[in-house]
Amino acid sequence: MTFLKHKCLLILLSLIWFKGAKAQSVSAQVNSKKVQVGVQFEYAIIITVNATNFSPPNFKDFDVIYGPNQSNSVQYINGAMSQQLTIAYGLVAKKEGKYTIGPATIMSGNQKLETNSVGIEVAKGSVAAQNDPQGKVKVTNSDLFIRTGINKNKCYLGEQITIIQKIYCRYQIIGFQKFAQPTYDGFYSQAQESTSKGQLATENIDGINYYTYELFRTVAIASKSGNISLTPIEGDVVIRRQTAKQARNVFEQFFGAAGYEDVPVNVKSKPMVMEVLPLPETGKPANFDGAVGNFSYKVQASKKEIKANEAINLKMTISGKGNLKLINAPKLNLPEGFETYDPKIFENANSKTFDYLIIPRIEGDYLLDNLGFSYFNIETKKYVAIPSDELNIKVLPADPNSQGAQVFAQRSQIKETENDIRYIKKGDFLLEKSNSEFFNSTKHIAVLILILFLFAGGLFLRRQHISNNSNLVLVKERKAAKVAKVQLVSAQKFMEQNKKDEFYTEILTALNVYLSHKLNISISDLSRDHVNKILVQKTVEHETVSKLISTLETGEFAKYAPGAVSGDLITVYRDTVDLITALEQQLNKKT
Repeated sequence: MTFLKHKCLLILLSLIWFKGAKAQSVSAQVNSKKVQVGVQFEYAIIITVNATNFSPPNFKDFDVIYGPNQSNSVQYINGAMSQQLTIAYGLVAKKEGKYTIGPATIMSGNQKLETNSVGIEVAKGSVAAQNDPQGKVKVTNSDLFIRTGINKNKCYLGEQITIIQKIYCRYQIIGFQKFAQPTYDGFYSQAQESTSKGQLATENIDGINYYTYELFRTVAIASKSGNISLTPIEGDVVIRRQTAKQARNVFEQFFGAAGYEDVPVNVKSKPMVMEVLPLPETGKPANFDGAVGNFSYKVQASKKEIKANEAINLKMTISGKGNLKLINAPKLNLPEGFETYDPKIFENANSKTFDYLIIPRIEGDYLLDNLGFSYFNIETKKYVAIPSDELNIKVLPADPNSQGAQVFAQRSQIKETENDIRYIKKGDFLLEKSNSEFFNSTKHIAVLILILFLFAGGLFLRRQHISNNSNLVLVKERKAAKVAKVQLVSAQKFMEQNKKDEFYTEILTALNVYLSHKLNISISDLSRDHVNKILVQKTVEHETVSKLISTLETGEFAKYAPGAVSGDLITVYRDTVDLITALEQQLNKKT
């Protein structure tokens, strides 16, 4: 039977012609160079050349369990075709010692090619060291594993890093099952396009060829300092492995179909710990707000001469590489008499623009300064402060027809009403003496006493107001729901426009801002575990906490994987409003 299989293999080799193949080589390898007596291992010959007259090596020190089984693969890369023929044998060592499997030979045209010799170290086998009863090749940790690659071993708080999860396999990879896009607690993460793009590659590690595939590529930004564990990923890799099953007919003998099966193998990456360094306090500018990377900064005004009550646009653009997504809008220090609103934010791959609408109300010449920006430079490990150019704004008198301007009208145009202020009366008029005087009367004394009580009450309320507003934590806690309501109004607009990605971003912002104000936690520390712990301590109902965590996870997934989340936006919006209402009631009740 073995002789017949070799004859078939010679015929197959004589028919194969690798048109357009770039590599002209033949090599031999094993799945393990250290084996035990009685334990099966695989010896494979890889041919990437048009070949005939195959001659296998001498396996005198080994028992051949199966083989030769052959598989053929074809790839097209940039229009060029490459093919590879793999001839595999299942071997079992007869006794312990060190052995060498000699070279196999083939003919390529008029040239004789030989594979490399392979050294095998055979150790004494244990009672448990036996092959699979069905003759299947066992898959070990050295045959299939996941490597987690990080472009840096250490990073600063707010610094952007790239995390790559890559599969390495000795066997042909058919597909993947049960793998989910990884998320990393303590990091803001966003999935990137994998470089594999559905294609397998090969890598040689310590003389062993592996099929490789990049599963996930993630851009992550550390949101807290310390040693942070990266959650391992786990799933099934479907591989094509060889067996010792006997062929049922000559076609299975010829093509080696009986020697293969596709099986899922569970694989899990090793846990890794990332050291996140805190940003230094030395040299930190007063206006630093967490920007980390390497940036440029520009401030522009749409007009430099306008009338009072007219609007201008002030654009502040931050460009470069770093944690752009986490940079907050720069704070404005405007002169008295200027009104402004929350900015519109425009983002692309390398820049972020904050567009403020500003309305001056009082005429005059104004200097807009103190609009600078600062960041921490990763390369120099120092803070960089970028001052803004001084902007001179000339505000002309207001147009009488503009909103807020004083408007004067003629007496004939004023319509007198019973409850309105009437025009000044001119001409002679008579004064009549009253029958009773108000001064020193009972009414006069009652009014004076009432004024004293009102004054004392006003002082008391004023002190209470000052006392209540002196505690910023309590102020933020009281106004948490109002701030969240502003974000929900924006979310409702996106919901009506069916803009799902922007809608989920506003929902996530509303919940994060509410929790930050209500629980007195900075947004960078709003991890799910931390929030869950505090809410449990405040005896918030378990159902409400679970609903909050679920909504946060959905919002984060929608934000960093745009377009990947689907669902009824109206239901999500109503559930979020009900969730904030429930939290407000339960937290205020416990307080």
